[in-house]
Amino acid sequence: MKLQSRCPHCHQIEPIHAGTDTQSAHACPSCGLRYVPHRHMFVADALTDVRIAVRDDPVLSPPGVRPPSRQAAGSTAPARRRISTRTWSLITLVLVLVLAAQISLHHRHLWAARWPWLQPTLRTLCLPLGCRIQAPEVMDAVSVVTSGFDQLENGAFVFSLHLRHDLSHPVATPAIELILTDEQERPVLRKVLLPEHIGLANVMPSGPGLETETRFELDLELHGHVSGFRVELFYP
Repeated sequence: MKLQSRCPHCHQIEPIHAGTDTQSAHACPSCGLRYVPHRHMFVADALTDVRIAVRDDPVLSPPGVRPPSRQAAGSTAPARRRISTRTWSLITLVLVLVLAAQISLHHRHLWAARWPWLQPTLRTLCLPLGCRIQAPEVMDAVSVVTSGFDQLENGAFVFSLHLRHDLSHPVATPAIELILTDEQERPVLRKVLLPEHIGLANVMPSGPGLETETRFELDLELHGHVSGFRVELFYP
């Protein structure tokens, strides 16, 4: 069995004879690196599975000579940091896009009405989800301009209403709750009127608003009890 040592820098092989001090550092005859032979010994006549013991050598290298293992460690660390930074940047970008899509879908009705040029993009986002774009529901912006509940000569009642809003873009027309009251302003009859049931459009454009007039037939027993009315707006 022949023992040999291998220089960790230039891989120069040197035989180890009987009586050779393998515990002390000596200079490689090829590159001049000082290393301890005992830490880099291997069996010369092993034809398979040759294992080289590579350990960190505390002995300083000569000027200008650096072990390859340290160079590899120094060069791969920045690459790993770069890969990690790119990965996190990609994840951050994906999360920002998902959040932007969620916000856009939540406000799609208002944004489509306020900025019509966004409608194609919002409709594209809605395609995989099956959602729709419609007029926004902005209850605070809609108000009753005038309303009336009058009895005609033939005994029928006529309900008239004028709605409008103060925004610069269209809004959804709200439903109307008509409440008939007695002399003490107690409710006698409540009736919910949807826009399409009383001849109103489902969308209120900006401008003068919407007006309607609808006739009602009340039971004769209610005629003597109805003395007033109230109108309340809501979105179903």
